[in-house]
This record gives sequence, C-alpha cells and structure tokens, in this order.
Amino acid sequence: MERFEVTGGAPLSGEIKISGAKNEALKVIPFAVLVKGAFVIKNIPDIADIRTQLEIFKDLGGKYEFSGNILHLDGANVNKSNLGGGLATKLRASIVYAGVLLSRFKSVTIPFPGGCAIGRRPIDTHMQAFLDLGAKQIKENDNYILSFKNFKSKSISLLEQSVTATENVLMFLSGFDDEFVVKNCAIEPEVDDLVRIINNAGAKIKKNGRTFTIRGNCELRLSEEEIIPDRIEAFSYLVAFIVTGGNGTITNFPSRHMKHPLQVLKKCKANFQISQNKLEVFENDFLDPFRIKTGPYPDFPTDMQSPMSLIAAKAQGKSQIKETMFENRLGYITQLKKMGLQARIKNRQTVEIVGGNKLKGAEIDSLDLRSGITLILAAMMASGKSTINNAQIIDRGYENIVGKLTKIGALIKRND
Repeated sequence: MERFEVTGGAPLSGEIKISGAKNEALKVIPFAVLVKGAFVIKNIPDIADIRTQLEIFKDLGGKYEFSGNILHLDGANVNKSNLGGGLATKLRASIVYAGVLLSRFKSVTIPFPGGCAIGRRPIDTHMQAFLDLGAKQIKENDNYILSFKNFKSKSISLLEQSVTATENVLMFLSGFDDEFVVKNCAIEPEVDDLVRIINNAGAKIKKNGRTFTIRGNCELRLSEEEIIPDRIEAFSYLVAFIVTGGNGTITNFPSRHMKHPLQVLKKCKANFQISQNKLEVFENDFLDPFRIKTGPYPDFPTDMQSPMSLIAAKAQGKSQIKETMFENRLGYITQLKKMGLQARIKNRQTVEIVGGNKLKGAEIDSLDLRSGITLILAAMMASGKSTINNAQIIDRGYENIVGKLTKIGALIKRND
C-alpha cells in the first residue's frame, strides 16, 4: 500500500498549472473507435485512470502514443467488442466503450458494474437508453451482452441526468447517418466540450436546455483537438491556497466553468481575483460559514464538496454540506474527525461542521479519489505530520500530485 507523508502548517505560495479534464479525456479515448484514421488530442492528463483507459483501447486493437500530455489515437484496427472482465472492471469509465462498440460492431459485451466507496453507481440509465433506442440485452456469466439491428425510437429521455450516460448515448448516435433527440441530458462543461469534438469530427449536435438533437455521420474524422482544463483539480488547488493561508497563482484556470463554486467561496470571503485564465489567491485568515447542496451542473458539483469541508473547518461558525448525488460520499468526515474536525453527520446526506478549530496531524485513510485529495489538503493545513494511506487512489485523477504541491511549498512525499 502506498502512502503520502505530509508535514503541515506552512502556507503555500507560487504558481501551479491545471491539467486537462480527466472526465473529458476518459471519453475522448473511446470515441477514437468511431473516428476514421488517426488523430491527436492535446492537454491529456497523465494519470492512472487515463493509462487504464488506454490499455483497454489497446486490448481492443487500438493504437496510441502518449507523451508530454499529447495523445495520438488510431482506432482503425479495433477488432473486438468484448469488454468482459480484466481491465474494464477496474475503471468505471470503461462503460463508455459500450456506445462506440455497439455503434461500430452492432454488439458489445460489458461486465456487471461493482460498487465503490461513495456508493452504488449502477448503469441502469445507460442500459435503458440503449434498449429504448432498439438494442436487445441478455445477461450471461456476469456480463451484459447488447446487440443492435434497427432503431425502435429516435427520440428518448434518459432516466437521470447522468454525465457518462449522456456521453455514451451521444457517441453511439454520432456514428449513424440519421437524426435523433435525447432528452434529460447532463450539461456539464466536459459534456459540452466532448460535443464540440464530436461536431468537429463531422456530426451535428445541438443543445437546447437539457435536450440534444443529433445528426450523426458514418464518416467521422478528426485531425487535432485539445480538451479543457480540469475544473475539479482547479478547485482543489484553490482550496489548498485558501486553507493554508497562502498566496499564489493558478494558471490554465477554467473560471467560466466554475461560477457556482466560485460564488460560494466569495460569499465565504475567500480572497482571490480572476483575470482570463489565471486566478490569483491572497491570504485571508477569516472566512464565513456556508450552506451548500450538491446537484447536477450548474448546481454545486459533488466532486467539489469534500474540499469545502476544510473551508468549513477554517470558517468562524457552523457550515452545512448536503450531498444529494451519492449515498456514501460523506465517509471522509470520519477521517477528518481523527484530525480534530468538529462535525456532526445528521444523516447519510448531511453534515454540519463547526469551524475555528485547529486540525492536527494523524494517520488517515483515503477512501476515494475526491476525499483523498481533501485529506492531503487537510494534512497541509494541520499542525504536525500526517500519513494518508492508499495514495494510489489519488493518482487516479491528479497528475504529478507530489511534484505540483512540492513546487508551491508543500512538505509532502510518497512512501511504498
């Protein structure tokens, strides 16, 4: 088991650059299955989840070269549509291969999804969408087998506003030379930018609220694209500066995709200024409490709620966080309580935090990706030394975490 060792108490200072959006990059890779010929994607984060997604692509027959955040993809030789077992079970984002493989081969085998630390994450919305469109489904040996011949309907409504289900269905439909309507879609920035890339490949997708109209194209082609910066990483480092009492600059900062969380931080009296794609953070020892509730974009992002617990810890007064997206996402609170956080979990969705108390170093366990980064930030604002177990979980979504934090003054190292 890998672990981080952090010595806290020092304000961060300096400049840090935000990497490409994990939640978009993971979907662009499968899209290569439908694109005719090779193409290049820039600003791809070098993180564990991307490496796993690329290995799945290679296992299916695809070719890639990845260096310096530039990814060359070629799906021309993809020759199988079976994702059952193996690598696909290690990465939930592998589900988005279902749409592109079903579109290209008219059949796909995918493993049953498992749970994870933040709760059940079923693929019902994905499966029902494909069934509504005309696919057939059977279950066999812990796998789903989908087959497709003809469309039963060309207008469907998703069961929920799921990001991955929206992307899965849009990519599936983009490979057919026909017109479709998909309602109740997710509209996160990563979805919008993936749509931009799909359109540049030759499809025509338009958005009206949460309804997308799609005109597909069986001859999709790309040359060179670049994905947007990662707003979740950007928010994490912004909170890092704030809670350590630091001053610094964050470049490649996607402020236009972060209006709601930035408004919340401003109301807390966090001191920062935005200029184009750069954000400057200034020291501020006094923060006000807050109340937030997570929800689909443009509401407060679930992936940003755990770092907000540290804003609450520093604020003067009582704050409340309500998580509406995942059933177990407040599990990290028990780890922060080991460090002295004054918190009361009212129910599985809501926690109240009383701020103004100092955190102390402790040995704590990273339960999932987003809580993991929160524990690192907590260790940096705490007095003394902390050990964060399961470091490899954080590598799934944060590129060069030790290098980036060390550059701005954090005392952090990795141990096996």
